This record gives sequence, structure tokens and C-alpha cells, in this order.
Amino acid sequence: MLLGLGLHRGGAPVAVSVTATLLVFGPATLAILFTRERRLLRFAGVLATWCVGLVLAVPVYFPGERQQALASGLAVMTLGRVDGLAVGVAAALPDEPQVARPSVPQAAALTTTPPPPTPLAEDQTALPYEGDGHRLSLPIVVQHGNAERELWMMLDTGATYTTLTHEMLAALGAAPTDDAPVIELHTANGARQAQIVLLERVWLADIPIEGVAVAVCDACASGENAGLLGLNVSGGFNTTIDADREEVLLSRRARADNKLDAQPFVDLDASLVRYPGGRIEVDVRGNNRAARGLESLVAAVRCDGQSWGVELGPVAGRTRASTRTRLPVHEACGGYEVALEAARWAEPEG
Repeated sequence: MLLGLGLHRGGAPVAVSVTATLLVFGPATLAILFTRERRLLRFAGVLATWCVGLVLAVPVYFPGERQQALASGLAVMTLGRVDGLAVGVAAALPDEPQVARPSVPQAAALTTTPPPPTPLAEDQTALPYEGDGHRLSLPIVVQHGNAERELWMMLDTGATYTTLTHEMLAALGAAPTDDAPVIELHTANGARQAQIVLLERVWLADIPIEGVAVAVCDACASGENAGLLGLNVSGGFNTTIDADREEVLLSRRARADNKLDAQPFVDLDASLVRYPGGRIEVDVRGNNRAARGLESLVAAVRCDGQSWGVELGPVAGRTRASTRTRLPVHEACGGYEVALEAARWAEPEG
């Protein structure tokens, strides 16, 4: 039985044999060293008692293993010649008493050490987040004039525009005026009309986002979150969530511009002139109502799935610009419309 227990645990055969021999014969040998008479009888009695005790004690220390250990040990001692007999002898043992249970495995220590950070390129940044993976809050810095605030914002890919409360915008010196643009804002509580203002800058770690349109929404703030971080900020990046390090990795997109931020502040209209022979010229006019100038402004003239870009050039803050251009020869279409295609804010003066 002791041989079987040792072999089941992968012990070296020599070590298992020597240890089993010492455990079985050691106590009986010690007993006869201290007696002078009837040594053989004393040896046999002690050996038998000790072996019976070992068989009875095995279920306490190795629950559920006595029968298989005995079968394996007998098979080894007979060099495998009487495997059937060994199994039969083991099966003849009485049912093992339920005096113990298998050993309880030890709990492994949980490691909280995150993997090493990913090396960042110049156009990348990593922000720590809070949340459960479904609602992520990111730390950002908003800046307007001489005012600056560190805020936690909820990353919301379903929100087109970033939001802040009226109180926070007032603290930044950017409270909306009566003539501020108004947009329809879709929130968890439904659609609502919201004024929109233009903040000077938003920082994502060490990456500045110039000219960010922010909608006024008191209901969009919750708990420690000052508002929603919308697509007009996060849409300029490819976003990866590193759940191991609890970070959001942001990589700036190659073709990102300020279209969403400029759209509420830019009014466009156009008129067409048709000449005999099919020539069409279009006058496109743009009005930049923002205090910040536009480095570039591109309008799209569209008709029945066809589209042409018209560059209006730089447009200073609170000024108008216009241009006249000829459309390429194209298939006749029902009607024309003009829309903002791309825009980029000019660098702030000073």
C-alpha cells in the first residue's frame, strides 16, 4: 500500500521502496532491541499491529486512495505477474470509512501587477479609465482663455458632441450667449435643444484638441463625470481599450479634421448659373460665425449621388467668404444642395 501511494505521487522508485520498508519494519525492529526474550514473537506482534494500524490510518491522511494504492503496490511487488490477483485482493478490503476528505487546494495569490506599457508613438496617448468596460470615464483637461479645469468625462461613442453643464462653462468663461448656435441633442432622456459654444482647447494627456464644440447639457453630468466626451473629440482617434492595464489607447487618425466642431458655426448657401451648351457655374458663400478663424473650409455641392468639392479658402472669425467655380460636365440631375465637407481651425493668434 505504501509503495502504491508513493508511486501514485511520482516518487522515485528507489526512494519509495526504501521509505516504505523503513515505515513498515522500523517500529517492529526498534521494539525487539529493548527486549531479551521471545524476540521473534514480539517482532511479529508489533509488526502485525503496526501494519494493521497503517491500513486503518490511510483513509485519514489519503482519503479515497487505499484500494488503488494497495493494488498498485501488490502489482509492483510481484513484478506485474499477478495484476488480477492484486486487484482482487484490493477489492476485498472493506469499504473505506469517510473519516476525511481530499486535501483542499491552496488559493493562489492574485497578482495586480499590470503588463508593461506599450511604447507610444508621437501621435498616440494612453489615458487611465474608470468603469466596468461598458461605461468608461476618462480624465481630460479643458482650457478656455486663462481658465483651465481637470475633469472626468464619460466616453460616449453615441454622442456626436461633447457636453458640459452651464455652471462649468460659466466657470471657464464660456457661457453661451443669446445668439449661440442651437443643435438637437440626443440623450438617454430623449432629444432636446441645446446651445453650443466653442472651447479653445481640450487636452487628452499631452495631445491638444483645438477648437472643441461643446453642447450645454446639465442632465448629461452624473456623479464625478462632468459630462460626455463625444465623437467630435474621440472621433479624431482610433481607440483601443487595454483592459489589462485599464487604459484607453488613442491613436490620432491621419484624416481627422474639425468638421463636427465647425459645423454649428458655419452657414453655407449657393446659387447656380447655367449657360447654353451645358456649362454650370456655382457661387458658394460661407459665413463663419465663430470667433476663431478657419484655416480651410471645403463645401460639397451634391446632386443625385454626385458630389464636388469647393474650396472657400481661409475664413477669418466672424467673416464671410465666397467663391465661384465651374462644375465638371456631368449627367443631368434633379436638384443641387450644398453642405460642409471639411474644415480645419486656424492656429490661435499669439
